Amino acid sequence: MPKCPNCGEQTARTEDWACQWCGYPLLSPSYKKITKTYKQLQEEQLPESKPPVIEFKPEPVPEPEPELEPVLQPEPEPEPAPVPEPELAAEPEPEPEPKPELEPVPEPAPAPEPELAAEPEPELEPVPEPEPAPVPELEPEPTTGAIAVTVKELNLAYNADRAAANAKLTDKILKVTGVVGKIVVREHLDIQYILLASARSPEQWNVRCTFDKQHGPQLARLTAGETVTVQGKYAGYERNIIMKECVLVS
Repeated sequence: MPKCPNCGEQTARTEDWACQWCGYPLLSPSYKKITKTYKQLQEEQLPESKPPVIEFKPEPVPEPEPELEPVLQPEPEPEPAPVPEPELAAEPEPEPEPKPELEPVPEPAPAPEPELAAEPEPELEPVPEPEPAPVPELEPEPTTGAIAVTVKELNLAYNADRAAANAKLTDKILKVTGVVGKIVVREHLDIQYILLASARSPEQWNVRCTFDKQHGPQLARLTAGETVTVQGKYAGYERNIIMKECVLVS
């Protein structure tokens, strides 16, 4: 008889295809068939069950604890009453002797302060007002016919009377001396000019001197801060005083 692969006992299969010992499924038809189910075989193997008999044991009655007799404590002995000490008679304090009164010392009268003679305040000399700088006449030279002037003198003339200075310089040749403030040379745009300013103080009006293209290399050799003299034709004013057709004199 073949063995069960689960419990290893030689067994046969029941009607429900299970091991008769452990109930493991036996699907092979090589096992011998038993005409009972696994459940029927288990019921035959189990003894008839009887209901268990429950014995009731009476609970033990606790014995009463013996009562303890109270221990009597001895009564405290009374303390003896304190004996009062005799009081000593207080001695009378001596009366303080009166201090002699001091007579007030009269304060000396303050000495009169000497009257100081009032000194006369010095008279302030009036500060003379600065005289205004004379306005240049802007007259042409008799030999060259050009008006020799500096950037500062042009500023004085324009600040005094702009319209009169413009009318006097129209179509005139100017020979202006000043400090190079800016150099612009752009040959591809045909723009060549320099700005002249005053050598001593910043002025309101700069002079813009425009050159032809042929003077570009000469202007490129100039440096800012250099003092030069430029001759050209007066062409009015906008933000600057304008000169055109200019050449470098020195």
